[in-house]
Amino acid sequence: MKKSIGIALILLVSIGTFGQTFTGTVLHSQTNAPLEGAQIYFTDLKTGTETDESGIFLIQDLQQKSLHIQITLDGYNMIEEFINLEATSAKTFHLEKGHFELDEVIVSAPKTRLQGENIVNITHKKMAELQQSGPLTLAEAISSIPGVEQTTTGAGIGKPVIRGLSGNRIVTYSQGIRIENQQWGDEHGLGVGEVGIESVEVIKGPASLLYGSDALGGVLYFNDERYASQNTIEGFAQTQFLSNTLGSKNSLGFKIHKGKLKFNLFGAYSSQADYQTPSFDRVYNTRFDEKNAKAALGFNTSSWISNIRYSYLQNNYGIIEDSSYTNDADRNFIIPFQTIDNHNVSFENIIFAKKSKLNLTLGYTNNYRKEFEEDATEQALGLYLNTFTYNFKWHSPTFKKRFDFIVGSQGMAQQNKNNGEEVLIPDAATNDYGAFFIGNGNFDKLQFQAGMRADYREIDTKEMLTDEGSFPALNRSFKGLTYSGGAVYKLKKIKFRANVSNGFRAPNTTELLSNGVHHGTNRYIKGASNLINEKATQTDFSVDYQNDHLAFSINAFYNNIQDYIFLSPTNDVLDGSPVFEYLQTDAYLYGGEVGFHYHPHKIHWLHLESNLSTVIAEDKAGNSLPLIPQTKISSTARANFTGDGKLQLKNIFVQHIYKFQQDRIGLFETATNDYHLINAGLSLEVASKNNPIEISAGVKNALNTSYIDHLSRFKPMGIQNQGINFYIGVKVKLEKKLK
Repeated sequence: MKKSIGIALILLVSIGTFGQTFTGTVLHSQTNAPLEGAQIYFTDLKTGTETDESGIFLIQDLQQKSLHIQITLDGYNMIEEFINLEATSAKTFHLEKGHFELDEVIVSAPKTRLQGENIVNITHKKMAELQQSGPLTLAEAISSIPGVEQTTTGAGIGKPVIRGLSGNRIVTYSQGIRIENQQWGDEHGLGVGEVGIESVEVIKGPASLLYGSDALGGVLYFNDERYASQNTIEGFAQTQFLSNTLGSKNSLGFKIHKGKLKFNLFGAYSSQADYQTPSFDRVYNTRFDEKNAKAALGFNTSSWISNIRYSYLQNNYGIIEDSSYTNDADRNFIIPFQTIDNHNVSFENIIFAKKSKLNLTLGYTNNYRKEFEEDATEQALGLYLNTFTYNFKWHSPTFKKRFDFIVGSQGMAQQNKNNGEEVLIPDAATNDYGAFFIGNGNFDKLQFQAGMRADYREIDTKEMLTDEGSFPALNRSFKGLTYSGGAVYKLKKIKFRANVSNGFRAPNTTELLSNGVHHGTNRYIKGASNLINEKATQTDFSVDYQNDHLAFSINAFYNNIQDYIFLSPTNDVLDGSPVFEYLQTDAYLYGGEVGFHYHPHKIHWLHLESNLSTVIAEDKAGNSLPLIPQTKISSTARANFTGDGKLQLKNIFVQHIYKFQQDRIGLFETATNDYHLINAGLSLEVASKNNPIEISAGVKNALNTSYIDHLSRFKPMGIQNQGINFYIGVKVKLEKKLK
């Protein structure tokens, strides 16, 4: 096996190619001085390079006729251009000084644009930034984004909530494909491991047009880590210790890029004991671990770019049934617990044809969820899910330098099967078909976008008899027509955005047919086979202002959902668990986010940021809907430093989070008190020519505040969230140029 791997690497390194060479020079816009260390990224190729001491960069063996290029350097504004390689093989670029963080390119949008130029207000965050505060899980990391929260089941399981909506209403994309992992369950997490992910993009509100009918509440789009720079081998090793769970998070990465071939390989392992509350008692059986492996292989020719990606994720979670505590830090799994295996394979293709472009991505996901209740060797519950997806998009040429359009189709073939003693939902086959059209217009200061989409879903189940009862046969179809339209108007310092988006979501199998105790949430859940489509219309308006030292934004929304499906308590008890049933009503969700970023003129190393996010959710009778997140204000003071010493302090931050009292509550729901949290941290770098060492350290919940979040699944049992948590991490990077 080792010999085979060695031969494969030698072949990869030794491959030579013949193609075009492009040379670029990056200069200061005012002084024309060369800029060393500017980062050059080629969007379609998903790789890049950097400028040398003369401000020059070179990319060889190019097979494409055009090149989408981005140039970034700390302290300067980003440049984004499309280069016609048939017309030129060299160009000079001029970077202008800037005081704010670099603008980001949005991949999840219909047409890749800079963040500030997008029609839809999409939030882009790099994982390095989200991980700086020492989050325990990926779901916790993205919950720091304004408008995003998480429903937590213990310390390990986090379920994203976007503007009050979660579950099947949030579609998750990773490796360029839709991730299916029985996400209807309240304790079913993301199904995505954080290693090998470079950034995340969040679309808030109906995004059905591009991502399918289920995206009624929004989309989480995870961008894979880019390939190594051309003719380079890169790698890293990282470890982190967390005091609260006496846990560790460890990861490795290897990347190589030679000629036309690019290869990435990542692995990670995390192990956590039962978490401590502020009273320093450990919540019994909240232990968990995670194993994650990812690989990506890229190849390109003159008219074709291809990427094959594979990931494996295994999660083991303890299941708690009451408020029991322990002083032990044992991490061996005892009953009850659950094991989840996820396999994801994607095959992405970009084909260039003169002035148009075609994208075709094929995907396969396999999710196997097992629960062990009385015997650790015999599963009580087994849920086996196979999903095949396709995503086709054709990007037209640009007409009169102003108009272009995208046409596409998406589909899904899915089967879930039971493989255990208990049955929560019956075996079922689900098939989706969708087609869409999106048009774009560009009139310099004014840009607009509009589109329509048609979807069809069919769910087919056979009658099933179980020890607890029976599931009737069901064959139903659902269809919907959705639309979206929006515009952005840009002045010198102000941008106005307005969007109206429409979406629909068909009820899923569990909402239609579930009948049994769901031990992960301690509920007996009853489905309703007569449920109909949810239909949503959201109006979204935002204003963004930015000068040299201040950025301010306000984003308001109003979401009207007809026939909203929700899980309601009945005040009954079956099999020792409270009974919940699915009902429908019209719902209205409204609120938004407000934020600012101040960068003082004479103190360029200081950044002051604050944002507020809130959502109010009611039914047509004016009653509050359950499980709506608390209003939150998050404020951060951060100092960034530069220097040339052997040991450098890179940055230091202090964060304050305040969550308001939640007294807008649903039936049989209890109010939640307000609370404050203080987090702080810093990062250092030990300088070295080829293998710099990064050190990060900090503390979460520094005041050891006792609190229960409104979205905690442990709230009915009176179990506190995590207490104080110190963390320290070390990361070593490696890089070597190939000849």
